[in-house]
Order: sequence, then structure tokens, then C-alpha cells
Amino acid sequence: MLKVFDINLLTKARHAIVLFLLSAFMLVSGGSLMAFDSTGYEIYSMADYSPPVITRARTLLKPSPRNAINSEGMGGFFVANTADLFEPEQIILSSRYKYHELTSSRGIGLHSNESGSVSTFESSLTWIGKWAEWAVTVPIHDWDLNATRTFGGYARSNTGIGNMRLGWKATYLPDKSYYRFAYGAMTTITTGNPANMLPAGSKSSDELKLFGCVTTSETDRATANLELGAVIDSESDDNRFLYRMGMSYEALEPVSLIGELVGEILGGDDKDTMDMVLGIRVQPTTTWTLEFVYYKNLRTYRDYGWDEQLQAGYTLRW
Repeated sequence: MLKVFDINLLTKARHAIVLFLLSAFMLVSGGSLMAFDSTGYEIYSMADYSPPVITRARTLLKPSPRNAINSEGMGGFFVANTADLFEPEQIILSSRYKYHELTSSRGIGLHSNESGSVSTFESSLTWIGKWAEWAVTVPIHDWDLNATRTFGGYARSNTGIGNMRLGWKATYLPDKSYYRFAYGAMTTITTGNPANMLPAGSKSSDELKLFGCVTTSETDRATANLELGAVIDSESDDNRFLYRMGMSYEALEPVSLIGELVGEILGGDDKDTMDMVLGIRVQPTTTWTLEFVYYKNLRTYRDYGWDEQLQAGYTLRW
């Protein structure tokens, strides 16, 4: 009798241990009661249990105030395109105002009694798709020029539409360990009467720009970017290579400081331009970004050159 009693006690102890373990497991996992077995103990089912969903960041380049629309209507710094990502399926509206005084022509300064200035208001509409960006940019120029000795009998002033730009940038390339690639194209179309907007930088021929860029995460606050590309002119007399190097630094949570070195190389004999671009982007809300930019010309081969340029603009997401 004692032996049978010990066996029954041992069996009950095992059942109690199993019941305790099952109860503890189901209490943690959130299982539900389904049925009873022949021993009378509750049997729990895992049918309703689903593992937690692990979400990953969409990109290693964290969103910050640096993320806004550049002068070509696509995501980037002030001038360069970057591989940064915006949230897909949204429309972004942006505008920029630029002002500079005309001081030279193809590297040669204007005469002391000559002067001129250009004001430009650009508006861009950008669609952020799941794998690419599409953009259209329309500039409106207002210029005046009093330089008859340098340029002959050119009109003194004019206001009108400049050359429209259509842009596309592929953003589907995957993240790497600390960098992202992007590539795209932009075409400049002669609109209005481009000959009347020559002092504002418009060309009398269409252009196609092909580019690629890489954006790297240097630190939690610093991001670097390099863009390389080529511009093909429809008249084949202004083909050129371009480069754009830049870096952003998140000084504060809503503030990004951005510096760029941008240039274009037309050919030999010092036929190139180089500008230093310094500015700040401020994001007072999640939908608004404001920017203030200063350009300093370092080398110039522009037909209508300038030494300094100021820019102010905004980016609005919705």
C-alpha cells in the first residue's frame, strides 16, 4: 500500500508541475482555453498567439531639418541632390528667392560705370513616389543691366519666365552599411523667350543632365554627400562635367547647418565655375522647412557672372 501510495503521489506531483508550467506559460503568452483532456486538466491552444512585429527604420539616414527640396526641385541640399528619402506618396511644394549683382562676363569684370542685378523666384512641385521622385520647377526672373560697353546694346531690364526644369530621381536602391546611392536625370527646356532671360542665366538651348549621388552617415549628427554628373547640350557647344560636395550638421534638433562646394567644368583654358554655398535650414514644424543661404563665387566662366548671391526659401509637405 505504501508503494502504491508513493506512486500515486508522484504521479499527482508530476501533473501538478505540468499544470503549473502550462499555466505560467499561458499567462505570459496570452493563450486561450480550448478544451479539457481525459485527466480533467485544461489544454491551452497557441492558435491565437502571434509573435510581435518588428519594424525597421526605412533608411539609415535619419530624417532631419536638412531634408528639403533643392534648386532642381528634388530632395537634396541647397544645390546638390542627395540619396535621402522622404515618406512616399506625398506632394511637396517649395519656393526659393535668389538675388545677385552682375559683376563680370566670362571671368572679366565689368567696367566701373557698369552694373546689373538679377532676382529669381523659383517654384517647384515634387511628387514622392515609392521608388522615385518626380519634379517640375518654373523660375521667374527680373533683371536689369547697364553695361553697354561690355555687352553692347542689350536691353536694360526685363521680367519673364526662365527655362523650365523637369527632374526624376530613383530612390529604390537599398541601404548599405553607412551610405545610400541614388541616380537620376533632369532636363532643362527653353520656355518663353530664353533670349530675353540670358542675363539671368537662361540658355537658348535645351539641356539634359545625368547624375549619380552617394550620401553617407558620418556621425549621429553629420551627413556627407557627393554628386557627380554630366550636362549634355542640345547644340553640343556647352557640354560640361559637374561635381557637388557637401556636408550637413544637426546643430539642434530643428536646425541643420549645410555647406557645399559646387562646380562645373566646361573644358580647358580655365572654363569652369566653382561656388561655395553656406546656409541653414530650420524646421519649426514637421511640415515646414525654412532656409537661408549665402553663395560665394570662387571661380567663374559665366556669361553673366556674379560674386555673391543670397537665397531664402521654404519647403512645405502635405
